[in-house]
Amino acid sequence: MSGGILPGLASRENGLEATDGDPGTPPLERTLGQVAAVLWKRRTLVIRSALAAAVAAALLSLALPPTYEAVTTVIPVPEQRSTGGLEVTSARLEGLGLLTSAGSMRFMIYPDIARSRELLERILVMRFPAGRQTRPVQLMDILQPRGRGALRQELAVRKLRRQVDAVVDRRTGLLTIRVRARAPGVAAGVANALVALLQEFSVRTMAGNATENRRFIEGRLAETRVDLARSEGALRAFRESNLRIGNSPRLQLELSRRVRDTQAQEEIFLALTRQYELARLDEHRDVPVLNVLDPARAPASRSAPRRGMMTMMGFVLGVALGGAVALGQSRPGP
Repeated sequence: MSGGILPGLASRENGLEATDGDPGTPPLERTLGQVAAVLWKRRTLVIRSALAAAVAAALLSLALPPTYEAVTTVIPVPEQRSTGGLEVTSARLEGLGLLTSAGSMRFMIYPDIARSRELLERILVMRFPAGRQTRPVQLMDILQPRGRGALRQELAVRKLRRQVDAVVDRRTGLLTIRVRARAPGVAAGVANALVALLQEFSVRTMAGNATENRRFIEGRLAETRVDLARSEGALRAFRESNLRIGNSPRLQLELSRRVRDTQAQEEIFLALTRQYELARLDEHRDVPVLNVLDPARAPASRSAPRRGMMTMMGFVLGVALGGAVALGQSRPGP
């Protein structure tokens, strides 16, 4: 009987719970206290594993190339149009949440425009200061130094798109552009170049829309001028042929109708004339649609790798790995 008790005591020292001595009964799960006892008994293994993992993570963070992140913040300027009462009505509906303005919708597509292929390809041919080199280097040579032709350009566009992040704050309307690069000068240069290209693209788009609007109003104005001349001629001919209307109700009604049509054509003609002049002003207006709040500057410190965090994560992973090995070694053999 003493021989059955001693193996049970030995198994408890190894952190295992034994049964009444029946070899066919499966062992019970360890309690937290027993696990802690095993880890404390084999604390040297756990500490060595944690230190080794922490050192490995620190060496890996030193081997990884540094990454710098430049940030720029811009304020999109709402497009202002003189639309009279429609502008006031739209503003009230937007305040009630019943209408979404076209300007706010246009702001939301700025992140997609900033990461579009058209802008990124124009960025790739620009030159930026890379590292300690005195002469600026073309961004294409920095991102994709090898290859040629369309494949090289496609790979460079993909790499640049992964390094560019743009987001619009729905509450404030601020557009934030973040660019990551190996050199701080490249990150800041690309961010500022993106803002400049966005500005140019927006102004060109607005000018194109203003030109189309002006052409439409110009054509409508020509049609209205013809309709007004026709209405005035018909009114003049009617009056010349009916010098004495007298008390004829039919002639008086016809005269009132012709006068009303002429006045309506005059009002339309005057409204289109005002809109035409405003469209001509909008067409030649070169007002910036993006106000730079915080221009991108070359970052003084890297954003990645975060060596302290990587070392801490390695230490925690080493503790977990060492504890798992210690608990595995504490299990009795078959």
